[in-house]
Amino acid sequence: MPARTNVDGVEDVPGFQRLDTSRLARDVWRAPSATLPDIATASFGPPPSPAESAMGPDDRVRIADTTAYPWRAHASLLITAADGALYYGTGWFIGPHTLATAGHVVCIKNSGVPGRDGWVRSIRVMPGRDGETLPYGFATSTVFRSTEAWTKTGDRNYDYGAIILPTDLGNVTGWLGFAVFPDADLLAGTGEISGYPADKPPGTQWYGSREISSVSPTKVYYKIDTMGGQSGSAVYRAMEGTRYGVAVHAYGGATANSGTRITQPVYDNLQAWCD
Repeated sequence: MPARTNVDGVEDVPGFQRLDTSRLARDVWRAPSATLPDIATASFGPPPSPAESAMGPDDRVRIADTTAYPWRAHASLLITAADGALYYGTGWFIGPHTLATAGHVVCIKNSGVPGRDGWVRSIRVMPGRDGETLPYGFATSTVFRSTEAWTKTGDRNYDYGAIILPTDLGNVTGWLGFAVFPDADLLAGTGEISGYPADKPPGTQWYGSREISSVSPTKVYYKIDTMGGQSGSAVYRAMEGTRYGVAVHAYGGATANSGTRITQPVYDNLQAWCD
């Protein structure tokens, strides 16, 4: 699907709030995001956590129409941990029934709470959510994927995973591509992130873009503003009308935020999880 971009090569996002009176019945969605903790707090502790960081002036823009592509391919997540605790996060479609996200979204590590660590119980996926409005309804998953390096040892270099849906909801929303890029290509490009940060009105989607600062064999670093709730967001590039995920957002930092880089092994896993 064609990408609408501005002269800087990043998404052209209207900076106003969509006036939409359609509402999902309140008996379907009752848990207000503002009262729920970011899933990162389970594995990494309370804020300031590795998934919360604003870099200088906040230039994030609220998505005005979450039913437009690519915004509808991003999903707000309501996560139920093994002990029933509720958290929130972000995921993005990479196929008809598969979303990519952070490893700590699907498998909690080092929470310190008895019965909470390990694979989460379920995740409610709400594509294109806009506050109380769920334009595509929701799907609930109990099937997840991640790497043994994350699930067994909590190695942050392998903090990525996937949510497998029981439906092909991605055929309705569309999805983002993902690709392996060499260092030089990543450093020459602009990173883009859209997700569901906790410091904004509950359930609203926000977008930001800035240069990619540096890369390592397993990480991509950037100064795009992110906050709690965006764990699992796509770090992507728009190129020639196609969007390619290059990393999965997972951590914040004092000088840069970072995501798990899509290397060849990561690509192979994501592709296998799609299949």
